[in-house]
Amino acid sequence: MWAKNNPAKFWTPGCTLRIAFLNGTQEFKDATIAAANNWLPHINLKFEFVEGEVGDIRILSEYGTFSSFIGTDALLQSDGPTMRLWPHPPDRARYFAANVMHEFGHMLGAEHEQTNPTANIPWDMPAIYEQHDLTADPEEDNYQASVTRQRLHEWYFDRGNPDESLYTAYDRTSIMHYRISQSWTIGDFQLFINLDLSEQDKTFMSNAYPHPACE
Repeated sequence: MWAKNNPAKFWTPGCTLRIAFLNGTQEFKDATIAAANNWLPHINLKFEFVEGEVGDIRILSEYGTFSSFIGTDALLQSDGPTMRLWPHPPDRARYFAANVMHEFGHMLGAEHEQTNPTANIPWDMPAIYEQHDLTADPEEDNYQASVTRQRLHEWYFDRGNPDESLYTAYDRTSIMHYRISQSWTIGDFQLFINLDLSEQDKTFMSNAYPHPACE
C-alpha cells in the first residue's frame, strides 16, 4: 500500500469522521457500514454514520461508479458527494464490500496499489493501446483518445515517486489493487479483484493512524 508523502491528506489520529449518506436504501447503508468498519480495528479513527448532507465524508448511492476523494481532499469539496458507491444486489455482496473497502482506503489517504513506487507489473503497452484504440504516438491522439490515455496512465502505469511517497513493498493482495487482465501483461501475470484487506494494508494504516502507546 502507498500514499503520497503529504501528511495533510491524512486525518488526525483519534478523531471521529462524520460520514453522511446523501441517499440510498437501508440495505445499501447497512452493507456500506459493515464493509467500511473492516478498517476500524487497524486505525485510530472512529466513524459516525449519519443521514443528511452534513459530513466530513458524503456518500452518494449512484449506479455505474465507485469513486472517492483522497484523504482530507474531501474537505475541499464544500458540498455534494465526496464518495460514490454503486449499489449491488445481495448476490454480489462480497464484490460490493471489496469496492467499499477500496474507496474507504482512498478516503483514508491510500493510492492505487498498481502505481506503488515498487510495483513491477510487466505491462504489454502495445496490446493495451491497441485494445483502447490508441496509437503508440500520443501526438496522434484526438481529444477522447487523449483522455483515455491520461486515465490509463494515472490509474495503472504512472508509478509514484519513491522520494515523495510513503509505501510498503508492492502488494498484489492489497484491497487497493485493480484487477489486471492477462491480455494486458507479458508472460503469466494477471490479478482478480481482491476481496479482503491484506496484511500490508492493515500494517500501513496502523502506522498512518497510530494508537497512543500504552503506559
